[in-house]
Parts: sequence; C-alpha cells; structure tokens
Amino acid sequence: MARPSPYDTGELTDSIFFILLSMLEPIHGYLVMQKVEELTNSMIEIGPATMYTTIAKLLSAGWIEEHEDDGIRKEYQVTDTGKETLKQNFVKRKFLLSQAEKVMKEELDKDEIQTR
Repeated sequence: MARPSPYDTGELTDSIFFILLSMLEPIHGYLVMQKVEELTNSMIEIGPATMYTTIAKLLSAGWIEEHEDDGIRKEYQVTDTGKETLKQNFVKRKFLLSQAEKVMKEELDKDEIQTR
C-alpha cells in the first residue's frame, strides 16, 4: 500500500517543514534551498528538481502563494493555512523531542552508572 502524501495528512517531512519555515517571508526558490541548508547546518540539502516539485505541490495544497518579485523570479510565501500546518507540526515535533530527551537522559544516566 502506498504511503499517504504529507500534503493529504499534514504530516510534514523534514524537507517540507524547513521549506515552509523558510517561506515565512517572501523568498524565491533558489534562496529557499540555501536557507534550508543554512538552517539545518547542511543536514538537509534540497536540489532544484526537488525544490520546484515541492513548490508545485505546496501551491496545490494551498500552503504557499506566489508573488511576483522583479518580473523575472517568482517569490513564495506561506499562507495562513500553511502557517497553521507548520505550527501543528512544530508543536508535535517539540513534544516528540521532549519525550525522546527523557528517554535518552535515562539511557545516558544508565550508561554513566555502568561506567563507574
């Protein structure tokens, strides 16, 4: 069975999450790629084909809108719907990370006790 699309479920991949985060202010596609790489310390790198495919899907989902920049490049910005999706994902990720930190703290504490 095919995996449901994040555009249908609202469950964002890391790439989509950081692309939307980069688009809180108007920005063109090439700068989005650079900003995502910068924000993630190069842990997430997005190529041009992926970037523009994702932009098309984000536009279809209504999560971003297009603006004319200088007549040459198009700029994109998150819509209110996109912001809400981004916020929901942020809250979920924050909760999941806090739970993981609790587990890892216990595991790290166990490792420390065993090495004494």
